[in-house]
Amino acid sequence: MLKKRQKIFLKKLSAVLLSIAVILSTVSCGKGKTEDYSTKRLATEAFGIAENGDYVYNGEDGNTSRQLTEQDIQNMNNGNAIIVYDDSHRYVTSIIGKFYDKQVTDMENAIESLFGIATLLGFTKGQQFFGLYWETNKEGYTHYTYQQRYGDITVQYSTLRIFVDPQGYVCGLQNSFVPELGMADPKTMSNQDAEAIVQQFLNYNNVNPKIYSEYTKQVYYYNYDHIENCMVVYTDNPEMGASFDMPFLANYVNIENSSYLVGIPTSSFDNGNGNIDEYNTDQYFEDFEMQSYSGTIQWMDGSTEQITVPIAYNPKDGKYYMADKERKIMCVDFWNFAFNGFSLQFETTPDNKGWDNEHLIAFYNYIRVYDYYASIGIKSIDGFGMPILLAMDYCDSNHNPEDNACYMGRYVGWAVFVTSKANHCNQCVDVIGHEFTHGIRDGSMGSAIYLNELGAMHEAFSDVMGQLIELKLGATTETSQWLLGEHNDHVYRSMSNPNNYNQPNYVGDLYYVAPVRVDDVLVNDHGGVHINSSLMNSICYKLSLYGMTVDEQLQIWYNVIETMTPRADYDDLYAALIFSLRVYNLTQYEQAVKTIFDELGLTGDRIANAAAATKPGCGRIRIQVSDAYKDYAIAVYVLTQGGLQIMALPDETNNVVDAIVPAGAINVLLLWRTNLNENPSITALDSTGNFFADRNSAVMLTVTEGQTLDLGTLQ
Repeated sequence: MLKKRQKIFLKKLSAVLLSIAVILSTVSCGKGKTEDYSTKRLATEAFGIAENGDYVYNGEDGNTSRQLTEQDIQNMNNGNAIIVYDDSHRYVTSIIGKFYDKQVTDMENAIESLFGIATLLGFTKGQQFFGLYWETNKEGYTHYTYQQRYGDITVQYSTLRIFVDPQGYVCGLQNSFVPELGMADPKTMSNQDAEAIVQQFLNYNNVNPKIYSEYTKQVYYYNYDHIENCMVVYTDNPEMGASFDMPFLANYVNIENSSYLVGIPTSSFDNGNGNIDEYNTDQYFEDFEMQSYSGTIQWMDGSTEQITVPIAYNPKDGKYYMADKERKIMCVDFWNFAFNGFSLQFETTPDNKGWDNEHLIAFYNYIRVYDYYASIGIKSIDGFGMPILLAMDYCDSNHNPEDNACYMGRYVGWAVFVTSKANHCNQCVDVIGHEFTHGIRDGSMGSAIYLNELGAMHEAFSDVMGQLIELKLGATTETSQWLLGEHNDHVYRSMSNPNNYNQPNYVGDLYYVAPVRVDDVLVNDHGGVHINSSLMNSICYKLSLYGMTVDEQLQIWYNVIETMTPRADYDDLYAALIFSLRVYNLTQYEQAVKTIFDELGLTGDRIANAAAATKPGCGRIRIQVSDAYKDYAIAVYVLTQGGLQIMALPDETNNVVDAIVPAGAINVLLLWRTNLNENPSITALDSTGNFFADRNSAVMLTVTEGQTLDLGTLQ
């Protein structure tokens, strides 16, 4: 989601609709989904026990294979390998370089390359892999991507990627697998119990359809950002209309809590793959006749442009749809989709005239961004042409417009993007590219953790690709400051000077927020994901100052997206950038990347770097949060007489607020709540040291340059 900061003490807090979807595949030049090959289990009998007690894998001759050490890998790579460990320094999360001496030709082959580094990765007996897809880029590098299984359940955020060079030799990996994970069996449910839950739910909604019991079965349901262990029960579709042939409803029941999840219109009883990732949404486009619309749109500055966009004619109802049959893009009303049971109220006219100006612009710009990604081999967000819904007129449940845009995720077989009339986001290709890249990144990584550093990187990938695509398409005349949203009513961010838009220039800088232990969108923006995104944005901008072109950046950043896994942090990002430079023969920038990471404080211990950061004209505040409040969502807001508002968060390790603030007079406010079911409260620090005082009692404090003002303990 592209989100501008809001002044919490002036504006009403409201929920942000956000869903990050779990996905299966993204491809570029060459591609392949796994068909016959689905699960590779490194079974108990494949293990031996080393003298130190570690599990190790047996080789082809049945003898226990020697486990490689970090030094072994460096020796294989003449000292040029990059090896990254997790925060506990127990398990390897990235290797850039060789770690296997045989050629790799397929997905099962690639898993065999892990036998010698199982201990480094934390793999133990019973480790299970689910092969997702392989892809080969134009340079001949192949990525094999897997997810982890726990019994028959796919483990959330657990993705492994193995990289193979054009000669067929392993040249790196990135790993988000959960180490030392055993095996488990999923819960089951009888067909009769599942059908009873569906019958009860539909009867409650005054529907009594026919149930097709012979097709009831256990499946997986990809529910936004995780996988549900479900039963599917097929019934007649009570809302089948004259326009489309979707006669049945696939009803999903969550086995874990015996609850009804969702009903999906479908034209058949089974998509043939057992795991539910296809909903026959392609069939909405089958009877369309391709047409086009040519007309004039008006931009925010009053200028006009003549455009031509695809339009679809539906002979079944005689209407024209704002839809693209070739790209499988359909425009619908947001409120009906979000608040009326995924209802698809399509945007139509009887005569291909009178289309809404803002809707046309959104449709036009999404097609432009779609076509950029298609030009590098990525059709839609998954690389295989997943149908797209553009949900127009973003609003709350009371139809009040929302001043934002977002990628909602995968819903009922659609990749859903949301646009709003409350601003002119639709007119910004960088904004559209930002949202589209959210889908691309999710499609590539197989889900993403939207919290702290990982969430900030998620936002930054979208900023970076949105800005680069806008520059590539010549959709902006602003090429010096690298502003995001400059064709909007307000600019969101600056990649060249983040401080201008309340973002940090480096770790610990003014506006920097520490990683938090409590995830709360309203109180702490998921740990500052829209604030700290400037750190990765700065890497991109600074590389341009070193002479890297837009085309070169587009290559390396997209390759980084294709390299990283859901739990990858800035250390893994560094490894992925170096790998991408080597893939595209841009190794002359390796030292620049190292220098930039050092300048931004991204190298080494980032908590220590933040604590040691300084800034001219600034001091610091420090607040210890007691154990009584460690599980609260807490944000400290520092308000200056000059009108600045700085959010500081208690860090996840020490539960301490330690932040740079401008020297001078300040007030300190506290935004907090104990759980997600209550509304956040705003209180103030008064002269007695009480952080929960009425805001009118806020004490005026003074911070001097270089001073650390200790405000005591929140207790």
